[in-house]
Amino acid sequence: MRITRAGRRISGAALALLLVPFVATAQQEGDVDLGLRAVEVLQSYLRIDTSNPPGNEAEAAAFLARHLQEAGIPYEIFESAPGRANLYARLKGDGSRGGAIILLHHMDVVPVDPLSWNVDPFSGVVLNEFIYGRGALDSKAYGAVQLVTFMALHEAGLPLGRDVILLATADEEAGGRLGAGYVVKNRPDLLEGAEFVLTEGGSASEIGGRQVHFVEVSQKMPLWLRLRVTGPSGHAAKPLRDSAVNRLVRALERIRIYRGEIKLVPAVAEALRARAGYIVDPAVAEAFRNIETSIGDPAFLAALAEEIEPLLRNTISITVLNGAPNTNIISTEASADLDCRLLPGEDPGRFIATLTDVIDDPGIEIEPLLVTDATESRPGTPLWRALEATARARDPEAVLVPNVIPGFTDSHYFRELGLVAYGWTPFLSSPREGPAHGADERMLVTNVERGPAILLDLLERLAVSREAVGGVR
Repeated sequence: MRITRAGRRISGAALALLLVPFVATAQQEGDVDLGLRAVEVLQSYLRIDTSNPPGNEAEAAAFLARHLQEAGIPYEIFESAPGRANLYARLKGDGSRGGAIILLHHMDVVPVDPLSWNVDPFSGVVLNEFIYGRGALDSKAYGAVQLVTFMALHEAGLPLGRDVILLATADEEAGGRLGAGYVVKNRPDLLEGAEFVLTEGGSASEIGGRQVHFVEVSQKMPLWLRLRVTGPSGHAAKPLRDSAVNRLVRALERIRIYRGEIKLVPAVAEALRARAGYIVDPAVAEAFRNIETSIGDPAFLAALAEEIEPLLRNTISITVLNGAPNTNIISTEASADLDCRLLPGEDPGRFIATLTDVIDDPGIEIEPLLVTDATESRPGTPLWRALEATARARDPEAVLVPNVIPGFTDSHYFRELGLVAYGWTPFLSSPREGPAHGADERMLVTNVERGPAILLDLLERLAVSREAVGGVR
């Protein structure tokens, strides 16, 4: 396949895609083929159960490797623990355009409750415009698009001005220590010469008649904690007021009603101000432009609480509870896991001290399970400019908005090394797509089909040598 911008022939399937605003007005026949290939890859990928725990990423890595082998691309698979595999491949460039860009996605998915699904969660079935499966949104569709695009770039044979790395990792859903964290710590040789990382965490929507691309540049810090308490045990027929479970319940109720103070940290302030550029309502746009003042307005916060409040407070979600193994036993020990998300710049130790005061029970132990730093990648880099040009090639009015997300991805591992990492998506979000981590997780087939063309366009702009593209990229 030759990557060009001229002489394109539109098939019926491609013509249908042109009705979607996220697609350029000219569609390459090869792009359509890539899109169909991505759908096929994704269907097979979704059929591999990589629920974490236990992960089983080794099977997924072998699946990706088979495609690379067929394309004649060298790769490496390495395990961080039995069955917990990571995959790496690199297309070499001459370095004239800078350091390598890493296309990163994770192979693991969160567990499922099959009874809550209307289809087999590992079927990859296509129904009514959607492709269903655990990981369709998070993040196997992205992985399928990255794989297909990576192979297309290789097959095109154009000289590269920077290396392009494909990296598929394990364990992201449990913190990434056996995946991206393992790579950074134990295989830094694979990252030699890298400059940019492109991964999940971004979103794109059509708002007010133009595309708005939210590019993740920073995220809240995950702080996972376990509360543990011990107490007297006995038969449940004789209640014990100060049993471990009762003390834990009292502590959790105090945590449930606790709300941290509102804080506007610089990265969040910048991201919220940037939203004013696409908000249609003048009053709301003005409120976002003056976000420092607006957060003091209870009406403003109430109207947007679900959307922006997690970016203004440290949050706590009570998730896992453990007590007695049987109903008629008063257990000696009880525990609960908390998923806390801290604002960039917060001190985890200080937060734990505050939580200790909130609980007000010296017998309850707080054990950190996962702690990461909040890191940031600034806009304005060559990658940012390439993302902007790629978006505006499809919509001249498109805007890129630097965004801080309340969740977390593997980006922080690479930012801690000094790499620029952005969360960006080649997909256009639809409210009809199913929730990540939820039942009937699904993505529009048209999103998957157009993903490779968009990612390939980006890589042409960023990685193909200037001489090969006429010096215009």
